[in-house]
Amino acid sequence: MQPAPAEVATRPVEGVGVHGSDSAAEPTAEVGGPVAGAGEVAPRVAAGVSAGWPDEVDLDEGAILGSVGGRAIGVGALFFKLAMREPGLLRGLLDDVVLARILVLEAGALGLEPPAEAVQRRVNGRLKTAEEQARRAGAPNLDVFLRAGVGLEPETYLRVINEDAATDSLAPLCVRAWLLASDRREARAIVVEGQSAADVVMARLARGEAFDSVARELSIDASKEDGGRIPPLVRAESSMARMAFATEVGSWAGPVRERDTLMFLKVEAKPAILQGTWAEVGSAVEASLEERPVEDPEFWQWKEAMTRRYDVDIQPFLDLIR
Repeated sequence: MQPAPAEVATRPVEGVGVHGSDSAAEPTAEVGGPVAGAGEVAPRVAAGVSAGWPDEVDLDEGAILGSVGGRAIGVGALFFKLAMREPGLLRGLLDDVVLARILVLEAGALGLEPPAEAVQRRVNGRLKTAEEQARRAGAPNLDVFLRAGVGLEPETYLRVINEDAATDSLAPLCVRAWLLASDRREARAIVVEGQSAADVVMARLARGEAFDSVARELSIDASKEDGGRIPPLVRAESSMARMAFATEVGSWAGPVRERDTLMFLKVEAKPAILQGTWAEVGSAVEASLEERPVEDPEFWQWKEAMTRRYDVDIQPFLDLIR
């Protein structure tokens, strides 16, 4: 669900060339000497990662970024330029911030702390990537690279990646805890294109053929590989969710139109609802994740529910870039 650790965003600095992306130039000059492992950073990381929350990083320097001829440059001007050049980037970054805040709130409600070992693994992965960038840039150590190539103090960088690692580690736990606490249906689906294909599916199901066998043979959805099994469905306004909750366990229904396709659904189970604090449900959540990791449809259902639960409002951001 979460992407692999990204490389450190860098800026060209005199004396340090950066290979941070395909468009980055070759180093203009070497800083000199091999990079010294993790430089001075690694010991501070080991000391900084814990099972608790890292200190919040305050990167807000105010709404004014600078001035030219006495006229202020506001942060909205920068946002607007970025929004014009990379329309999806700025919104995606804001979504990441919103998601992190939601995870903090959900973890707090559950009484869940970031798992220390998982956080440490993620931090180590980010450091390894940053160290490789420093080597390619010819920096003597990671501290020099962060200050000169990235424009961050090492302590700030460590606190940021620690916070990111904490929220990333919480995501699957919070998502699955929410799912197990929700009224839901376990189901299989068959997705086809065109009425003639739907008629074939309906005829074969009506003859009593196994739903999973028909799914493997006729469905065009990726779930066909698992006999049409899809992530559990919670109550929602989608046609798939409405059909699932209107169908008895053991029965199938359909077809219903979903965009340009026709869909059949078989409801296989109505699992028991599991609610409580992390101390009460944590072992069941972890066992469930061992059996099957969080899949994208489950994550998107959770995100939609959390957006409603926490009354997410990004209108001020939209007003700012306008």
